[in-house]
Amino acid sequence: MNSEKLPLKTKLFYASGDIFGGGAFNIINFFYAIFLTDVIGLKMQYIAPILLIGRIWDAVTDPLMGFITDNTRTKFGRRRPYLLAGTFLIFISFFILWYPASFPNQFGKFIYALMAYIAFTTVFTMVMTPYTALGAELTLDYNERTSLNSYRLAFSIGAGLVCAVLPMLIVNAFFDIRTGYIVMAITFGLIFSIPWIGVFLFTKERKEFSKEKSTFNFFNMFFEPFKIKSFRLLIAMYLLAYLSIDVVSTIFAYYTKYYIGNEGLLPIALGALFITEIVFIPFYAFVAKKTSKNISYILGALVWCVAGFILFTLPPDVTMFHIILMAAIIGAGVSAVAVMPHTIFGDVTDVAELKFGKREEGTLSGLMTFVRKVASGLAVAGVTFSLGLAGFVNPINGVEQPQPESFLFALRFIISFVPIILLVLGIIAAVRYPLNSKRHEKLREYLEAKRANKTIKEELEKEITELKKELI
Repeated sequence: MNSEKLPLKTKLFYASGDIFGGGAFNIINFFYAIFLTDVIGLKMQYIAPILLIGRIWDAVTDPLMGFITDNTRTKFGRRRPYLLAGTFLIFISFFILWYPASFPNQFGKFIYALMAYIAFTTVFTMVMTPYTALGAELTLDYNERTSLNSYRLAFSIGAGLVCAVLPMLIVNAFFDIRTGYIVMAITFGLIFSIPWIGVFLFTKERKEFSKEKSTFNFFNMFFEPFKIKSFRLLIAMYLLAYLSIDVVSTIFAYYTKYYIGNEGLLPIALGALFITEIVFIPFYAFVAKKTSKNISYILGALVWCVAGFILFTLPPDVTMFHIILMAAIIGAGVSAVAVMPHTIFGDVTDVAELKFGKREEGTLSGLMTFVRKVASGLAVAGVTFSLGLAGFVNPINGVEQPQPESFLFALRFIISFVPIILLVLGIIAAVRYPLNSKRHEKLREYLEAKRANKTIKEELEKEITELKKELI
């Protein structure tokens, strides 16, 4: 069977779209909560419902957007028109998110922050759901999908590195921190929006996947894919990995500022983390090619778990070297658990075609993101609310206040042990994941024959019948 090699140009332009996907929420996860408490002046307890409501809204719109993009028919395809539309909308929504609006009371601050967050997440869904679905269509080759998503995640993690280090450098370059946030928002709004022009121009969709339209069925859209064993296990691996990332991202700024007592350490530690992520991508891609994608995931999760145990033991007067080292080790683990679920997704869309007889990448992508965002909203809201209950004290007139021991212990426990618990569950799911390169090769051969209405060999039919028991 011929492999589907993608031109380097296609890989690079497609991957550039994840500058937005990997960068935007990194800025939000690392800095939005502390922006709301320390700049807008919102109490910590009010951040939890903003993140929860915003992410639930975001989550609900994901499968709906998946259905919409699966059933869109234009001369530009099913996915690409939404990517082009995002060019302008991304810039506007990101700017509004970081505009330091002034309100005299907590209610006004809460409503503005909630509406800005909902507006941004709506645009994010409109763009990233068809973008993820498009990646599953560009190539059907098992290893080429790993290559494509390695490029994509390299852009994503590279953007994450820039978005971890540069935002606060821009903000702190201005005497008025509010002006700094406005300049930061304009800068990154442009960085996130411009690449979509290239994604639109230099990617192509498969016309053969656009023949059938689906009828809207709420129950089928949300529940039918969960009948597939491979999809359930993918959701578990993806969800548990990204919940770990979201939780740590949300409180890392508080950890360096209030526990370590060195706010300037944050961009350095994040830089070490993201550089290590990028460096280890080729290694995990090699492991996936030589063994399987779930083995890479397991290896990365174990590395992060070890780092989590060590992190809990660090005292507040720890040296900068130790913090940078711990961040680098965590980055080596994150590299695998962030990349592998995306490479596995394309393979699972093939399993779904085997099950349902048609391609529904958009619906699967939307549902996958829906589950993550609902769970992430609950987790991040729970973390921020817990830190509020643990006694977090807002700065007064820009002046930091002493934090109680209960708050500092909560910080240490959450940043260390919550990811460990989640990743152990992710490892269990990865161990059970059934699809490898040999099985996928048989699956692809069968699906290509079905699409071309060719006669299926009796031997292949028997193999697929047995394979269904494992995959579905």
